[in-house]
Amino acid sequence: MTEASFPVPTQHFAAVLEGEHTEFLITGYDNRVMVMVTQLGRVGTVLQAKCESSPGSSGESYTVSSLLGRRDEPLLEICARRMMELLTDSGCRRPLLLTLGLKNHSMGTMKSIIVLVLKHPVW
Repeated sequence: MTEASFPVPTQHFAAVLEGEHTEFLITGYDNRVMVMVTQLGRVGTVLQAKCESSPGSSGESYTVSSLLGRRDEPLLEICARRMMELLTDSGCRRPLLLTLGLKNHSMGTMKSIIVLVLKHPVW
């Protein structure tokens, strides 16, 4: 099945981030947005991020959970939260499922990932 005939909006592309070849697969399912980013050829850490609005509250609340993989790397959770904030700002209200299989967990890599994902919307 080709990407053009796949019934779910999908973007697949690659970029070089801080000298590392990085693959991206972004899929917009009805119930969530899935973003897979890898420099290792495997899934890596799986995170879920959600935006929740409380009745009577003036703003949104964001929750990030590590579902599988590393739980000791705060930059991965920061990346998921910031990506969810920007998805929400762009009108997406679906939860985010983010997989990060990275060699380099630097702030520069995380910022580049977020910028590239936002340039390839499927929501």
